[in-house]
Amino acid sequence: MQTITIFLTRIYRSVLPSSAHEEIVWKDLKNLFDKMQWRFGVFEKEKHIESSFEIDKDISSTFHYMIYNENHHCRTLVANKYPTHLTSNIFILASHFNNLLQTGRVKINVDDQYIEYHTKCDLLLPLLYPGELRSQITRHYDVSKDIYWAFQKLIFENEEPPIIIADLLKMKETEKKNLTDD
Repeated sequence: MQTITIFLTRIYRSVLPSSAHEEIVWKDLKNLFDKMQWRFGVFEKEKHIESSFEIDKDISSTFHYMIYNENHHCRTLVANKYPTHLTSNIFILASHFNNLLQTGRVKINVDDQYIEYHTKCDLLLPLLYPGELRSQITRHYDVSKDIYWAFQKLIFENEEPPIIIADLLKMKETEKKNLTDD
């Protein structure tokens, strides 16, 4: 019976006009944050949720979740006020990430000297599969932590971008191996 209910809900949601899609996914997003009991602020008119999560030991970052232009957006700063002498290496590291990432982009704002990670997903996926919102938020968070780690290595340890990427890929392979061994 539950399978039929889910199927009918998906059909109903899919035939609604696209203007209703944003409202439904926005409601689902707010409900997810309530259900998970995450601390967050809501900007209702902008369809924007702001929350803070730990990105490294004792370091938090503000995460933004927005619904606009028929997309669900996730974004966070991974570095702020980087040294200008590292600008070339910062662009190189961002390019490496952008070549590797399946979703999202690492963006650099040279004027304000910050680096952010931004993803967007068409609303149809979370509209038909409400659990997808949590998956998107989790993926964005996990990748943000990796990007943060990489840029910290560059900015504070002056590690070269190719070495950082190689170390990150090795770490991910080890994590993957450890998961399959368990």
